[in-house]
Amino acid sequence: MLRNLLLFAALSALNGIAQETSILFIGNSYVYSNDLPNTLRQLALSLGDTVVVSSVAPGGYTLQQHSTNATTLSAITSTPWDHVVLQEQSQLPSFSPGQVSSQVFPYATALVDAVRANADCTMPVFFMTWGRQNGDQSNCASWPPVCTFEGMNDLLRDRYVQMAEDNDAWLAPVGVAWRTVREQHPTIELYSGDGSHPSVAGTYLASCTFYATFFGESCVGATYTAGLPVATAAILQQIASSTVLGLPSDWNLDRPYGADATFSITGTTATTVSLGHPDATGTHLWTCTPGSSQTTQNATFPVVEGASYTIEHVFTNVCGDTDTTTLAYTHLATGVHGHEAALVTVTSTQPGFIDVHDRVGWFTVTDTQGRILSAERLSGERARIHCTPGVRIYELLSPDGTRRSGRLVVW
Repeated sequence: MLRNLLLFAALSALNGIAQETSILFIGNSYVYSNDLPNTLRQLALSLGDTVVVSSVAPGGYTLQQHSTNATTLSAITSTPWDHVVLQEQSQLPSFSPGQVSSQVFPYATALVDAVRANADCTMPVFFMTWGRQNGDQSNCASWPPVCTFEGMNDLLRDRYVQMAEDNDAWLAPVGVAWRTVREQHPTIELYSGDGSHPSVAGTYLASCTFYATFFGESCVGATYTAGLPVATAAILQQIASSTVLGLPSDWNLDRPYGADATFSITGTTATTVSLGHPDATGTHLWTCTPGSSQTTQNATFPVVEGASYTIEHVFTNVCGDTDTTTLAYTHLATGVHGHEAALVTVTSTQPGFIDVHDRVGWFTVTDTQGRILSAERLSGERARIHCTPGVRIYELLSPDGTRRSGRLVVW
């Protein structure tokens, strides 16, 4: 299967082309200190990108408070945002697992649900914050893991990663970039005087991290420096960009808004192969060598027994994101060994797996030389059976002694 680098790579491919995006920040004083949204807007503008920003950020606010706040919910529904940034109160995600499970995670999900209910194509982005300069001394005695910056920062990282994973959202890894700057350039002061809120340099580092997250591009070379020395701004640009772009999958940035071109072979006859995709809301382009094409949700192509084909499916969802899946297919008529023609619904919809639907009995898979690759007892529910790729022969022995068999290409 050939797959685009999803939306993340699609954005990267637009280097040199002005981009426009709308962003709502939901958080607290970490957002409004030094006006993070406007810092991002000016940074993007200096790189040729237009960003429209807005924010709801009362001091000390939690996601739980935002989840029922009329101003927050009204802001979410005010327009179909491209991105909505979610930032929890600075200490809460670093607390004990039980406290985080009850006071943080449910409200992260509630806000993500509200964002997606407003517009299917809006991508929620969690704002991974940073540990306090000398750890959280107010909670150190009762929860020792937060006694140091490193301990608190690690907990914040883990909890924000989980929020992004649990909610199929993106993550802006500001806290990871923050730690790198502290370790590699300790003379750059990222904190304001309270050891918690960001200095101008800290806000600039966050804006650089957000730029790389939203646009999938490095911000190195941006002429806007927020008044920082050019050399300092260059260091922050580089660290933020490499943190985001070095391992984008760590931050869920390889996840699209939902485009997935994966398809299944839904049926075969002696002269045709039929293909299916579950999404009727997007657009489809099917091609089958040597050149046939169709644009319907499901497609059927003429084939010849024993011949090999390349089938390609390009799917574009309602958000405009595109994904491509290709399959090398050799056509073999169903029915082998003189048994009854296959009446079993058998498909291969994921690489290396066979799905058998609603059957009871022994299900055996062999290769074309008769070597057994898998044998499992089916209980009547859908079964997913691991199988190595290739042309495979399957047989179902039902409790009444009936044998049904067929051939399948596992890809």
